[in-house]
Amino acid sequence: MESIPGFQKALADGSLQELRAFPKADLHRHSILGTGLRNIEKWAGISLPKPPARMESLDEMRTYLHDILYPHILNRDGFEFTAESAIDDAVHDGVAILEMSLDVRFIEMYADGLRGFLDFVGRLVARSPGRIQFRPEIGISKDRDPRTQIPPASECIGSGLFRSIDIYGNELAQPPEAYSGLYSEAGKRGLKLKAHVGEFASAAHVLRTAQVLHLDEVQHGISAATSRETMQFLRTHGIRLNVCPSSNVALSRVARISAHPIRRLVDDGVRVSINSDDPTIFGRSVSEEYLALYAAAVLSAAELDGIREDSLRS
Repeated sequence: MESIPGFQKALADGSLQELRAFPKADLHRHSILGTGLRNIEKWAGISLPKPPARMESLDEMRTYLHDILYPHILNRDGFEFTAESAIDDAVHDGVAILEMSLDVRFIEMYADGLRGFLDFVGRLVARSPGRIQFRPEIGISKDRDPRTQIPPASECIGSGLFRSIDIYGNELAQPPEAYSGLYSEAGKRGLKLKAHVGEFASAAHVLRTAQVLHLDEVQHGISAATSRETMQFLRTHGIRLNVCPSSNVALSRVARISAHPIRRLVDDGVRVSINSDDPTIFGRSVSEEYLALYAAAVLSAAELDGIREDSLRS
């Protein structure tokens, strides 16, 4: 009988501990929500209500964040703690490559502005070798005026510290064209180009955003599964979708894990990776995301192992 590779056997055995022993990538995580809720409670010395297991919209998640969580962590100390703790959590989970966004608005938390923010990012990078390959990502919310966000983001790009760029928030709040100049600059400097689109917006918007911003990867992008044209474009151009299954279920974009459209994307030859997004809210590590997809019979152990290996070639 042919032997089953270790990662696949760990999935079949349902062993989270064994899964954590295998290297994997997390290409879609946000720093301020990147660590477990219990870690925040311990750090802040408080007990917090858990986020709803199922939310009807992104606005419902934002209500929880602003009413319950942000009063404790949306400050310099909270930002620095959650970012450091997120990296520690990733190391514990066997993540070998972590691409984690740090929002440009966090510059405002530092008395010396950009210098203090970049100094902290540099310290995060310096504490990572030998533990994890941490690749800082500059993040911009589309919920804020691009005219206020693009100039500091451009300075961050020029610092040489950041390895990728991402835009997120309300996917329809700004047209992708508003960021085309910034993305052109980032591309010329060798940054990986990403954007959140297709968790809420249509497949047509995924296609348009990928074309306008010349994306290397799409954060979420699951609506692409409804359009053969969009999937063909993604497949032809080798654009990976950095999928976060628990996020999609918790935010009511997918009815349940077993119905996740990652199955159709894989069948159509679209590259995907499996990621954590916001562990504070959705409560799963990358290893747990793999295990959930396997347990729900969405993908086979061999398919999941192939996705894991491909995500490490990023």
